[in-house]
Amino acid sequence: MIPAELLRKKRDGAELHAEEIQWFVKGITAGDITQPQAAAFLMASFIRGLTAAETAALTLAMRDSGTTYTFHAKPKPKVDKHSTGGVGDKISLPLLPLVAACGVAVPMISGRGLGHTGGTVDKLESVNINMDIDNARGQELITKHGGFFAKQTSDIAPADRILYHLRDVTGTVESKSLITASILSKKFAEDLDALVIDLKVGTGAFMDTLDKAKELAEAMIGVARAVGLRMRILFTNMNEPLGLKVGNWLEFEESLEALESRDNAPHDIAELTARLAASMVIAGGLATSEADAMNIVHAAWASRKPLEIFHALIAEQHGDITAAKARFSNLPKKAILASADGVISSIQAREIGIAGIMLGAGRQRTEDVLDYGAGIVFHKKCGAEVRKGEEIGYVQGTRTETFEAAVAHIEKNIGIGTQAFTPLPMVIEEWDSAK
Repeated sequence: MIPAELLRKKRDGAELHAEEIQWFVKGITAGDITQPQAAAFLMASFIRGLTAAETAALTLAMRDSGTTYTFHAKPKPKVDKHSTGGVGDKISLPLLPLVAACGVAVPMISGRGLGHTGGTVDKLESVNINMDIDNARGQELITKHGGFFAKQTSDIAPADRILYHLRDVTGTVESKSLITASILSKKFAEDLDALVIDLKVGTGAFMDTLDKAKELAEAMIGVARAVGLRMRILFTNMNEPLGLKVGNWLEFEESLEALESRDNAPHDIAELTARLAASMVIAGGLATSEADAMNIVHAAWASRKPLEIFHALIAEQHGDITAAKARFSNLPKKAILASADGVISSIQAREIGIAGIMLGAGRQRTEDVLDYGAGIVFHKKCGAEVRKGEEIGYVQGTRTETFEAAVAHIEKNIGIGTQAFTPLPMVIEEWDSAK
């Protein structure tokens, strides 16, 4: 094949065959396709669009550009969850042990924080967990504990790493097909039977409107159907931070509290964790209805087995919760104050994420060193009554020189009104590729 001829074909709006896409992606990974040629492919795909078949072929070609896993978890179904990113989104931490306790194997490969959103890897590294998991080690942990926490490595979908960078510098980031291939190529490397997508919608999400989120969901569902993988997508509310704590150790701590007792968890954390767990149980074929799946989930949570699995996994993966508690206790703090009397009507999630970056809880550049103990704790959230000057939360961390600017930024992005607050539902809508 000749790269220029393939590019002309896509430029003119013709549909590429799977073999052509596989050949082109293999060339990108091997260095036989130049960066200008790869950039031209991205731009042609962005302008002309990719069909469901092309998107599926691109996803599988990117998956096959690197290491793929093979886990023998039968008769347990293998199901993972992917979140499109939010603020305070620590759901993966309690979710894995909860779903494992329900009888589903969860090979969870996660990423670091991106922009204003946090990353599961960063949260787990606050307790120094080892997340370098190869196939044999993954199989061992699935057999013993029903799952594992791992991080994406350079060996998983290396073509995606190349194309991801080029998308950023060529103005092709917003392509739903290219986003879909990027996300799913890494998840498909996990040898899954099903996948659940937590598609965030709102001010703190990359998809700020439901219409945009549905466009992405249609692309994802199309690929899932094309490859025969069951997928469920939950559109979830990300207009204010999830839970009361934002920051790597703080979110780990809140996850641990939630596993100790569902009653300990903030309402949004408890609801979303249970709904995602139920969706994974259904996707794995262990229940046929939402009601039956929720009964399985609630029974497992009440048994405290998820807490046992969580502690066992952290210890087995060489994490140390006790040392982290000692390290991050009694950090310097600064209060966040209510600017007026009234009812909290909004907390701009994205801006809270920006404040977290200012404190050192997130990265402005990939080489930035995190302050794992830094973050934000809320005493009150949307719907709560407040008095002017009342402490409604605080920031903490070691970089005290950032406190004043971070607190001012947070206070500016908390709306306080006089009207009663009507919350949006936590789960807005749910799709299933099987329907």
